Amino acid sequence: MDYVVKDISYKYTSDGKEVLKHVSFSIEKGKVTAIVGPSGCGKSTLVQIFSQVIPKLIGNGELQGSFDVPEGTFVSVVSQSPENQLFGYGVEDAIAFGMENLGIPQEEIMERMEYVLDLLNLQYLRNRSVANLSGGQRQSVCIASVLAMEPDILIMDEPVSSLDPNGKKMVQNILGQLSINGNTTVLVDNNLVWSAGIVDHVIGLLDGEVVFDGTRDDFFRDFALQEKLGVIIPQEVEIYRELSKSFPQLELFYTVEEAKKQLEQLIPVKEFTNTQVQEEEKEPVVTVHNLGKTFNDGFHALIDVNANVAKGKVVAVLGQNGSGKTTFVKHLNGLHKPTEGDVRYKGESIIKKTVAQVSKNIILVFQHPEHMLFEETVERELTFCARMQQVPFSEEQLIQVLKAYHLEEERETFPLNLSMGKKHMLTILSVLFSSADVIILDEPTLGMDGFLIKELADMIQKLSEEGKTVIMISHEIPLVFKTVDEAIILNQGEKIFEGSKEALARRDDIFEHINIQLPPVVRLSKELGLDEICYSVESFAAKIVERRSV
Repeated sequence: MDYVVKDISYKYTSDGKEVLKHVSFSIEKGKVTAIVGPSGCGKSTLVQIFSQVIPKLIGNGELQGSFDVPEGTFVSVVSQSPENQLFGYGVEDAIAFGMENLGIPQEEIMERMEYVLDLLNLQYLRNRSVANLSGGQRQSVCIASVLAMEPDILIMDEPVSSLDPNGKKMVQNILGQLSINGNTTVLVDNNLVWSAGIVDHVIGLLDGEVVFDGTRDDFFRDFALQEKLGVIIPQEVEIYRELSKSFPQLELFYTVEEAKKQLEQLIPVKEFTNTQVQEEEKEPVVTVHNLGKTFNDGFHALIDVNANVAKGKVVAVLGQNGSGKTTFVKHLNGLHKPTEGDVRYKGESIIKKTVAQVSKNIILVFQHPEHMLFEETVERELTFCARMQQVPFSEEQLIQVLKAYHLEEERETFPLNLSMGKKHMLTILSVLFSSADVIILDEPTLGMDGFLIKELADMIQKLSEEGKTVIMISHEIPLVFKTVDEAIILNQGEKIFEGSKEALARRDDIFEHINIQLPPVVRLSKELGLDEICYSVESFAAKIVERRSV
């Protein structure tokens, strides 16, 4: 039988805001259902109702309607913030916690733990402290802890936002197998890039109401609706959307292989010429010399890293989960002190300076915005850095930023009450009022819908044009290639690449080594033998049309 969401409405009593309005749909047993919609549309509130956090733990609202499931159905949630769901000092403790609370015998707990550790390739982490894990590793442990409880309905709220592409693919495969086994999964995630291959059913929410209820293919063919909901779609589908304007005979495709097969029927395929890229001389603003970091548990997080970050450039720091990316950037703003080596800003060492001193020049926006939100209102949070650093700002500047990023109506809102995407954008906006000319963004797209990501990309471009340097950690590889100038790649704490985006696009060996794929437009540019490598869907489509007309 299906699980039924029946006429659910929810209103906060504090401000009378109705976040869900007569929401009704069915969740088919044994299928994967995706719930999508822009930031603030009510997705996370719906998750809290499904898990009975509302009304059992949060009672500051009026709930009508019901989520009808058979008696004894076990519903479990993977939250978008793993820190809120991991209990215990070590990885084994965190995985066992939920099972112990269910009263599962110790012998069975150990059997299930071995199973999920193998399933998610986490055996190498089992004796590590949760506190010393990377964001992606914590998210993997969180998923393992929930899978170990064997829920009837698995609800996942942005479950892979901190995972590298390899980790996302692994979770996709696991959920696909669970579906085959008859398990039911609900994905609450506006990023359908990683899950398009396994989703059966899509529910679209807008302003607390259901505006779409249908199949995956029907959803991906409705371009206007995707835009309206701010859904992040696979780049392959973006390519189909753009090319179908010129070639209506194309059929919807989800993979590079499917795209290539159809495009080979449209244009002559040539052999790609892999020319060497000449790297330009650069004026470094941040220099890293022989940087090494060993944690108290003996783990070597960074090993003899050397790198130069140029003034006014956008630089990506890439690598698998646990490769040392966040540890690396925390040395750049003084949060971590190196075991060996040096970090210099404009030639001057910063390793003996305080974080407050360094942040006047180099500032870091954390991966999880809750770690940076201290004030009582959005307005005060926005100006926090400026006030701390005594940087002058005007009311006109403040209003301009509030309007530009759609926060004017939430000027007096408590920041932690914002959606995850808006919380993250708020922390990024606050550093724009600081004196820093080097801005580090650690997984800045976490929780963001398509609208916010576009605004973020435009903001990064503008900062670069103003001469500021942006260093960005991200697992969103298509976004990286559209946005950055250069990249630094880490693997198991060691630097294995440093150079321009153009040079990196030609290094298939690097991507094979870190088990991450190049963006679809880059791969197709090379596999179809285009005259140049394309980094955006628009430029790729233009090249296809151009070759077709020759």
